[in-house]
Amino acid sequence: MVEQHGPLCMRSLQGALKRDKHLKHQGRMQYGLFLKAIGLPVEEALLFWRLAFSNKTDEQFQKEYAYNIRHNYGLEGKRVSYDSFSCGKIIKGGAPSSGETHGCPFRHYSAGNLEATLYKDNISTNHVNEIMNLIQGSHYQLACTKYFEVTHPDHDKIDVIEHPNVYYELSLNDSDDKKKTDGEAMEVER
Repeated sequence: MVEQHGPLCMRSLQGALKRDKHLKHQGRMQYGLFLKAIGLPVEEALLFWRLAFSNKTDEQFQKEYAYNIRHNYGLEGKRVSYDSFSCGKIIKGGAPSSGETHGCPFRHYSAGNLEATLYKDNISTNHVNEIMNLIQGSHYQLACTKYFEVTHPDHDKIDVIEHPNVYYELSLNDSDDKKKTDGEAMEVER
């Protein structure tokens, strides 16, 4: 569902997770809290991450990752349930360094990498230019909003998207998938 309805930042994290079978801490936080906010229960989150980290042993996973997943759900440590990151927090957060994939693609990707990603998503040259112009003016959320509008042409005009979960909900509500997921937990890929 994230690959169809998630914003580019979350689709990027999902792609890196599939490719590398791992995400560094900031990526796990950004993506894990997003998944929690779209309705992934803690039991399914543990299964999702365990399957995604298939190159880790069960012992490694339990020792290095399971505690943090439960912690994000308020089941360990201070027992505070953490909220997912807003666009502002993602944009203002530290830029990813080598091997990291967190952040906002509109803020943190190189121009060439972002253009290639947009073209891969079948965005027209005119719209790519519009998005790149917004980025040059440091209007990252407007660029993401434009991306949403271009990839969801039947959706009514929207204000600025300020949260990845809002993007996801708007996209899901536009689709037939909404009917399938009402009342159901997120399906864990196996």
